[in-house]
Amino acid sequence: MTTNLALWSLILLCFSLAGSIGGGLYEHIVLTPLWSKSPPSSFAIIQPGTGVPLQRFWIPVHAAITIFILSSLFLTWNDGMVSRLLLIALGSYVVMRVWTPELSARVARWTYWTWFREPLDVVSFGCSLLALSWLGRS
Repeated sequence: MTTNLALWSLILLCFSLAGSIGGGLYEHIVLTPLWSKSPPSSFAIIQPGTGVPLQRFWIPVHAAITIFILSSLFLTWNDGMVSRLLLIALGSYVVMRVWTPELSARVARWTYWTWFREPLDVVSFGCSLLALSWLGRS
């Protein structure tokens, strides 16, 4: 029973992280060039009520990632390799979530750090996939 829960928790974690990577790529390729064009007027594209409703996507995605990474870690704690991979995934995810963008004074800096968001998401996703693969071997 616990193995099935762990398996499904890891599968849902991987789907959530894949959604995060896809959303991040969309923002980086499509939205970032638009909203960084002429701040602060261009920020309307990402502001609630006037632009792309990013919070409708990101809040559920990050909630799902948080729930599934913690539940996966809890359910696989006794499997050393799986839990180590999930701890790396969690660490990578937390580092990615630490910084947040501020308005025009920090657009250039945030855009620079955005280059690291996708690789950190990929590390989290890769470790989660490896944990999922490893779970079946134990």
